[in-house]
Amino acid sequence: MAITLLTPAQNRFLQLTQPALALPDLTRVLPLLREHPTIKETSDFLTRSAREVIAEQRVDWLVTGSLAWKLMARLPYAINASENRTDWHHCALCHKPVRYEYHVVLRVTGHEILVGSECVKKFMSDEMQYLMAITTEDNFHAVAQYDKLTEHYPVVPEILWTADALPNLPETHRGRQRWVHNGTKSTVTGYLRHKTQELPDAQLTPYLTEYGQLQTADRDVAAAQEVLAQDKRQREQDLAVKEERAAWEAANAAQSNAERQLRDAADYRQYLAAVADLLTQHLTLAVFKQELAAIKMPVALRKLVNSYQLGVMATEFARSGQIKAARLQIVPRYLVADLNRITRQLAAQRQRDWDDDVFNAAVGFDLTAGQRQARLAQLQQTWEGRQVPIAVYPQLLTIRAELAAGQPLPVDWPAKLKQAFQQRLAQQPATGWVPARKNHVTPQQLRRLVHGGDDMGTVTAAYHRLYDLPSATAAVTLSALHQYYLRVQDRQKGRSTATQQLVDQLLKSQD
Repeated sequence: MAITLLTPAQNRFLQLTQPALALPDLTRVLPLLREHPTIKETSDFLTRSAREVIAEQRVDWLVTGSLAWKLMARLPYAINASENRTDWHHCALCHKPVRYEYHVVLRVTGHEILVGSECVKKFMSDEMQYLMAITTEDNFHAVAQYDKLTEHYPVVPEILWTADALPNLPETHRGRQRWVHNGTKSTVTGYLRHKTQELPDAQLTPYLTEYGQLQTADRDVAAAQEVLAQDKRQREQDLAVKEERAAWEAANAAQSNAERQLRDAADYRQYLAAVADLLTQHLTLAVFKQELAAIKMPVALRKLVNSYQLGVMATEFARSGQIKAARLQIVPRYLVADLNRITRQLAAQRQRDWDDDVFNAAVGFDLTAGQRQARLAQLQQTWEGRQVPIAVYPQLLTIRAELAAGQPLPVDWPAKLKQAFQQRLAQQPATGWVPARKNHVTPQQLRRLVHGGDDMGTVTAAYHRLYDLPSATAAVTLSALHQYYLRVQDRQKGRSTATQQLVDQLLKSQD
């Protein structure tokens, strides 16, 4: 026999109560409840998830819903004077005609319904049934008196009806709690059985005073337990940190010679640098994988990482600007850390190069309007350029003239672009404009440099105008430029062999 999950009366009760509950799962299945009065376990209109939710939570919904209603103070109940059932009103839940009407109201919305005596017993809270009995048997005004009492002493319902009101109270205090409950209930019942305007202040005071002391004891125990729980959490956290640190130290100590050799290998570093270059271009995933396939992976890396995992890292870097690959625990952590470090360094260098280039195109170089516009259009097509609002580029075309006229940088520029310009403007001479000097130079850039100069003096001046390398790197670069021009001159005048022989003799004389 199929199990009935919700009867029509239960269904209607939940529909009427839902505005006061606002339970996400109940709200989700509410359209089903409206369309189908009876919900059975075998109902074919139920999805698997809806069946599970209703089966697991329907009892909690009904119990919680019972607390949302109260008897109306002005008309808690009425008895139909007619003996004819056709003259009786129908219960809002079971839809049966009822002679004994109980009028209840949803606390949060004030919505009123009529419920029969049997449905009151089935669906309403212990508090309501308690008041119903007193109202029917002893005092029609009991609900109004109860509302007045609980408004003045809001803790009374908690004492009478909340079984777990003091969850942390020590067991040795439970006898006092029962004394408070029994005494309060006896006092309230006596007060409600007779129509009166006076509250039972004197009779309630001992019980309420005692309950206040019990609340203090409950809070003290709860606070002490929270301190213990915090201490436990802190110890567990400290232990976890210690174990993690120990694990990393053990992993580092146990790093094999093969791993160290791999990380020191030139092909390992070259491969990661090539992958990092792709990552900093922020390609689409499909294009990234296509470009990645053209890079030869060292044999030693093939068992450590694959294209799917590198694609995951590419997506993560595009999203957050760094690579942690927490989902890819199978990938060696040192490889992830190396690729993250190289990629972030390269991305920072690309950003600085772009900042230098856009400043030079707008301010540093003496360009015609057409040249300036063409160069800025090229820079706008890069990934870094697409991060800058389109509206900035027309302003870059005229910013040099505006700066020369003493005007500040536009206030609506992105903060990073504004900061980059301010740093480079701070290095400008008192008069005129000079380019922002790059902090590195590539062989391709040096090749363009030497092809553009007729003599070493011109090339050296151009180098110092465009580049500001660290001293050791600058010394090597300038030495290479000097040697290049000496060899070009020797080749042009046919003295390369004689020059090399003399150099070899001079070097031998130093041995």
